[in-house]
Amino acid sequence: MSQTIGMDPSQVRQLARFLENAAGDLELLGVQVSGRISSIPWQGSDADSFRSGWSARHRPTLTRIADSLRQAALVAAENADAQDQTSDAASAGSVAAAAEGSAPGSADTRPENTAGGWLADGWDWVTDGAGWVAETSDDTVDWFQDRAELGFGNIQRSFMDYGEQSAHLVSLLDQWVGGSPPTLMELAATGMLIRGEWTEAKLTVLTLGQWDLPLLDDGSAWAGEAIPVGVSTSGTGLSASGHAEGVLPSDLRAIAMNTGQAYSDRQVESSVDGSVRITRIDGPSGPSYIVNIPGTQEWSPATSGTAADLTGNLVTASGQMSTASDAVALAMERAGIEPGAPVMLAGHSQGGMTAAALAADPAFSAQFNVTNVMAYGSPIDGTAIPAEIRVIAFHHEDDVVPMLDLGGARIDGTTAGQSSSVQITLPNPPNTGWWDVAGRHDFNAYEASISDAENDPGSAAAQYARDRSTERFLTNDPTRVESFVIPIERR
Repeated sequence: MSQTIGMDPSQVRQLARFLENAAGDLELLGVQVSGRISSIPWQGSDADSFRSGWSARHRPTLTRIADSLRQAALVAAENADAQDQTSDAASAGSVAAAAEGSAPGSADTRPENTAGGWLADGWDWVTDGAGWVAETSDDTVDWFQDRAELGFGNIQRSFMDYGEQSAHLVSLLDQWVGGSPPTLMELAATGMLIRGEWTEAKLTVLTLGQWDLPLLDDGSAWAGEAIPVGVSTSGTGLSASGHAEGVLPSDLRAIAMNTGQAYSDRQVESSVDGSVRITRIDGPSGPSYIVNIPGTQEWSPATSGTAADLTGNLVTASGQMSTASDAVALAMERAGIEPGAPVMLAGHSQGGMTAAALAADPAFSAQFNVTNVMAYGSPIDGTAIPAEIRVIAFHHEDDVVPMLDLGGARIDGTTAGQSSSVQITLPNPPNTGWWDVAGRHDFNAYEASISDAENDPGSAAAQYARDRSTERFLTNDPTRVESFVIPIERR
């Protein structure tokens, strides 16, 4: 019979999960507060002192607490595992001792085949049985109590998620009444999220909360420490960490190639759930940064550690800030991007949607100086990116993914166009028939197509590359460039 000595491992594991979630909440809170402080209209010496105090003291304190909580979670989980091993060993030892005591030749001095010995054995058997029943009853009561608490928590969480998405739908309708109609993509994505959350809530209730199916649950963001990688013109070499080298950002194609490198980072243990790539370019006026964001890497509706998945797609398409977007913001902080340093956000497919959503978010733009967005294969026509940000959007002629937003069509029949964007339609990749949806959306095919477009000196792509806002991100000098991989996850 198994027994627990010293702790209840299941409750300690629940504590570990709670500590881990709390750490993620603190990190996200830091991002949100920083954005709010940066965006409020408050000027003067008091404002500067307050912001300086937040950045220099309070924000690092939050980060240290989050790191401590995460370390405590690891320790708690390890202790729970160790307790299981100890309890199993103790249980095995008790059984072995009992077997040894009853074996032939054991030191049992009671008379054999006597009425007294028989009664003593029977009484021992009854006593042991009563103890087993009592212990088992206690364990059963504890088990049912734990399951009841877990079930109630799962039911409560599932209905809260459903309520949040329903509230978002109401906010979209309120915007419509206020003269800012939502796009059809926003409404469609919100409807799918509501349907998914309602399905999860029903399944959770039907199983009394014991089957927690995390459908379309976006969780919270996490980003790891920046991992330096080398830089070369081809990006074919491997760094010491096992990550592919960064590509020297000499043109728009090279920028797209670095987004492709981010896809490959999932093959490395340190970033199995995804990453973003950040390139620092030192220039005469200070550093500039390119943030490369890959697209969708998981298509299951069930929540996983990969933020760039179906759930992230729907949340971003619905007009909300997704965990994938929050993770990119955390990664930029991990990379130490200075306030005021020019930033280009570059992404493929969902990565382009994430880039556009961040550029359109006032709190994010107040924290980071986004000057350029480069998206390809992304439905971003309906995203309200400020006019001062230079946007270039590539799409293959018959790539269906950029068409998902119906050109930014709103529910009232108007269009949410981007006046500052450069829209470039590229010829379909060679040897891709009408049936080859994946081939026309492939990021490798986009790299080649962007290169062909940029090689025409009179093309819009070449003109964008020569624009003053873009030139600071391009260089042929590898000594001016540093490249980093920042792991990101959903927690």
